[in-house]
Amino acid sequence: MKINCAQCGAEHIVIESDFFLRCPYCDARIVVDPPADTPKLVMASVTEEYVKRLFPLGMVISLEKKYFPYYEADQSLRGKTLISCFSQPWQELEDYSPPAGDRRVFDESIAEPCEFIPFDRDKIDESSVRIVFHPFYIVMLKLEGYSEGVLVDAVSGLFLGESPVMDDTASKEMELRKLFFLTLIAGLAVSIPAFLFLGNMDISWLFQTWFFVLILLVIAIAIYVNKVKKK
Repeated sequence: MKINCAQCGAEHIVIESDFFLRCPYCDARIVVDPPADTPKLVMASVTEEYVKRLFPLGMVISLEKKYFPYYEADQSLRGKTLISCFSQPWQELEDYSPPAGDRRVFDESIAEPCEFIPFDRDKIDESSVRIVFHPFYIVMLKLEGYSEGVLVDAVSGLFLGESPVMDDTASKEMELRKLFFLTLIAGLAVSIPAFLFLGNMDISWLFQTWFFVLILLVIAIAIYVNKVKKK
């Protein structure tokens, strides 16, 4: 499909999913073959700073707001329901019903073209439904050895799906438990022979106790240093 920019006249080839784009020659915003009913945008209620505070300090690598398209279907029992009409591979959104929020009639000045996820025209009947663009924050998180993208609803502020932060915390707790048991086992392996040896000598019980504590401390430090070197 070919269109011409209304401002500079430049010709552009667009694909079927294109709806809102920017002319690379004159920077004009172009709306391509809009649906019959003017789309609506749901305004974000939470800020980027709020979203960053949902995660530990320094974990957020990047954060961007994107508008995901839904169409408004009239279901007799549930009333009007939003149904997704995009092809983005976000499993968290498969059964998610976004909140209503503050809707505004689509205006080219409200958002940038790059913020819109294209809608799939094959999934909607453009003659009878209205497109509603709902905002989500796509957050890239820095985890141990890898990075992962997660979604936060920009209206409710809710985190969608299972939190990789919780998984990362759980793995650290498991590492601490393993370190504790390794230290305990290694300490007993050294302390029992030492106890039997020192028991035959004329040494006070206080000295023996501190001696065992020192042994456990040295073993714990050795195990920790060894694990750090492996990483």
